[in-house]
Amino acid sequence: MIFESSDAGSRKRLLVGIWLVLALALILGAIRFLQPSENAAKPVLGLMTTLPLEWSEGGIEADLAQDAEPHPAYARLRDRYDIRPVDNFDKLSLRSTPILLLAQPRALGPAELVKLDKWVRDGGRILILADPALLWGSLYPLGDKRRPLFTSMLSPLFSHWGLELVLPMTDDQDVVLREPDGMTVRTRTPGEWVPKPGVKISLCVISDQGLTATCRVGKGRALLVADADLLDTPYWQGQGVRAVTGGDEFANVEWILRLLAKVGQGGDFVEK
Repeated sequence: MIFESSDAGSRKRLLVGIWLVLALALILGAIRFLQPSENAAKPVLGLMTTLPLEWSEGGIEADLAQDAEPHPAYARLRDRYDIRPVDNFDKLSLRSTPILLLAQPRALGPAELVKLDKWVRDGGRILILADPALLWGSLYPLGDKRRPLFTSMLSPLFSHWGLELVLPMTDDQDVVLREPDGMTVRTRTPGEWVPKPGVKISLCVISDQGLTATCRVGKGRALLVADADLLDTPYWQGQGVRAVTGGDEFANVEWILRLLAKVGQGGDFVEK
């Protein structure tokens, strides 16, 4: 009887152990399934910008150095998206590039503006960061073509959609805090969207004290932000905060990622 009880207890412990191993394997499998795979395809994001995000201003030698890294904001975007540089709109298609980010892009000619507007009207999704007075630090002097564009040159496009981008003249400090979508962001001399005079029906709805505008353009959607300096690290990384907390001092980049997710989703995101 003693031996039989001992054998029964051993079998019971063995069965419990087997069940625990199976349960652990199921839990680990579920975790792997729910976590995004490093090899999983990321959504494609077309990027046009004059900001030194992917490439530094140190020239090709700096970019090819072993320790060369892109701008921290670009690295965060790259974690979520398969970023494709866009130089022109000649071969732009909704299938290859369904979402665009224009961050203080270069000046566009009339033909390019027509192509961009048509791409949006056909169903394209676009987030535009347009700064009326960019104060991003640069190694190059004013007037140098390699320097980020000081002011947005997309006024004809905005006017076509029923908006104007202005720089408010106030006595307040040029570094300001805003709370769009309940997230605190910090930037410098942001612009403001205002309705174009004489336009009775605008394609866009202005919000966040004029900082953002959401637009229904044909079948497509556009989300506009009247600032681009907010991507620069001094405004969101903070002084030593990341070293202590491991996080950002302000939610600038997370807000931009949220806007990209919003503009890229299906349906109508414009408030009625």
